[in-house]
Amino acid sequence: MRQFLLPPAFAGQDRIRLEGEDAHYLTRVLRLREGDSVPALDAGGVRYLLSLLSVGPGWCEAAVTASGAQAPLRGPAPEITLLQCLPKGSKMDSIVRQATEAGVLRIVPLVSEHTIPQGGGPAGRLSRWQRIAREALQQSGNPRLPLLEEPRPLAAVHGGAEWGTALVFHETPVGEESLHALLAGSAGRVSVLIGPEGGLSPVEVAFLRGQGFRPAWMGSAVLRVDTAAIAAVALVKQILWERSEWSLSNRQ
Repeated sequence: MRQFLLPPAFAGQDRIRLEGEDAHYLTRVLRLREGDSVPALDAGGVRYLLSLLSVGPGWCEAAVTASGAQAPLRGPAPEITLLQCLPKGSKMDSIVRQATEAGVLRIVPLVSEHTIPQGGGPAGRLSRWQRIAREALQQSGNPRLPLLEEPRPLAAVHGGAEWGTALVFHETPVGEESLHALLAGSAGRVSVLIGPEGGLSPVEVAFLRGQGFRPAWMGSAVLRVDTAAIAAVALVKQILWERSEWSLSNRQ
């Protein structure tokens, strides 16, 4: 479902003027004309209906009315944080886009032992990722924009309540519990850590386990880093949504 993300300055007023990229998205990408409407969302996840009143070169004015519409959920939306060790090239752009579509709450880029240095300053990368996330939110219809953070060293990730149930997905089965078992006691807040190309070093895995991250495994297939990130998020999200419908057993 296409939707429009209202500007951060929006404070509930019933009429707004939009320029630049916002006006371009409405009038060029969505091809809206005067009298047309589109679902809208503010920074806090409140839904509105935006109706164009007038359109000019590079700008438009719109009426904004509250809407009770909300996508049905199977249960409370899981709060998933993706901690992603920076991959090569532009793969992080794809990860940000797909993670936003999957409904993650927070994205934390990490610099690990096998991370290859990237060109461009941190401010430029963060700005690009924020733009990509905004576009993905508008395209997907998800109810929230993820918090995107500046890259930090993996060694700066310390254990604590902020991560909820903390999982590190590893390419080999270094842990003994299934993903269902790992999530059984979760309160719905889960952090998923994915390594870069080349994976995490043994020292990094030991460090993360010491910080309370529990190892998870998705099987023997070799996945691209961007595939692994979204597969892990999707698995966690679906299990949390459906856990009222399943139970663990000790059958041999």
